[in-house]
Amino acid sequence: MNPYSRFGLVSNTVSAAAILTVLAAVGPQMLTTLETMFGADAGTMVTAVGGAVVVLVVFWLAMTEAIFPVLFRFNSVRKLILGKYYFEGTWLQSEKGPDHERLSVIDIQPSGKGFIFSGYSLNKDLEIESNTLIEFSKMEWPFMTYKHRNSLSDGMDGQRDGVGELQFEMNRAASQRYNGFVQFVRSADRIRVEGAKMTSNKEVKSLRTLEGRQKVFSKYWRLFFNNAVTEIITRPEPVIERDAIIETYQPEPVIERDVIIETHTPTAPVKSVLERMEETAARVERRKDTSRDRRPDGVVPRRRSSDWVKSTVDAAGAFEDAPKTAEGGKK
Repeated sequence: MNPYSRFGLVSNTVSAAAILTVLAAVGPQMLTTLETMFGADAGTMVTAVGGAVVVLVVFWLAMTEAIFPVLFRFNSVRKLILGKYYFEGTWLQSEKGPDHERLSVIDIQPSGKGFIFSGYSLNKDLEIESNTLIEFSKMEWPFMTYKHRNSLSDGMDGQRDGVGELQFEMNRAASQRYNGFVQFVRSADRIRVEGAKMTSNKEVKSLRTLEGRQKVFSKYWRLFFNNAVTEIITRPEPVIERDAIIETYQPEPVIERDVIIETHTPTAPVKSVLERMEETAARVERRKDTSRDRRPDGVVPRRRSSDWVKSTVDAAGAFEDAPKTAEGGKK
């Protein structure tokens, strides 16, 4: 018995029930209306009934090929229909044979009224060696026979095409384990397989990353093969110690130089110069007073040129004596 035949049974049954319900509710009234409109004309009645049948067939096809396939995509609906025969999900499959140890991730995904069976296999070093895609399968519960293809093989190693058979455990609840064998077409050796369904959503999501896949595979590899996988440890790069070179700025040396302050010493004390100037001014005033004296006859006597020369010589002598006087005072 193929559990997936239930999808066709459900869609056909529900579609038929819907059509019969419509005929029971609307059929008698429709026949009465046709007799009223066309009378006893047999040809017209046959044509009307044929049109109604065509409408019902279109409704049937729409239900079974368009509406129900959309509903069958939901896991809750598939679980309700398949019941204890529901085995879709993510599985981990161990493969054991002569010099052959692999762990495969198998995804059984819904596809309308059937399913898609695909996966990939890794060795102990967590390197992908093959993949699996079912091209044909036959389900006779609890057995499933299938033919698969490995797209990573070029065919020269004889591992491109193979066949397999699985037996699911029979319980009252949904199956969680299976076992069986896989055999490549050009090989006489059978590889024993054992599968366990992953029920933890966290582990299923971890398989999408490299770090998470390593943790999940390490756990299940130890359970299936009683040994550990080759863990990939990422070590930090060594830090190379280098001498730190600190450049310091040395300021240029300050050259001390003698500061020369030039001061101007007056050639003569200010007081002596003022005294000389006062004497000269008094002498000039006396000469003015003498030159202003009038004669009894009212004639102003003319001043001689010798007087001007004498006054000029006296003034010059006074300025020449000033430095000497200053030097004498300094001493």
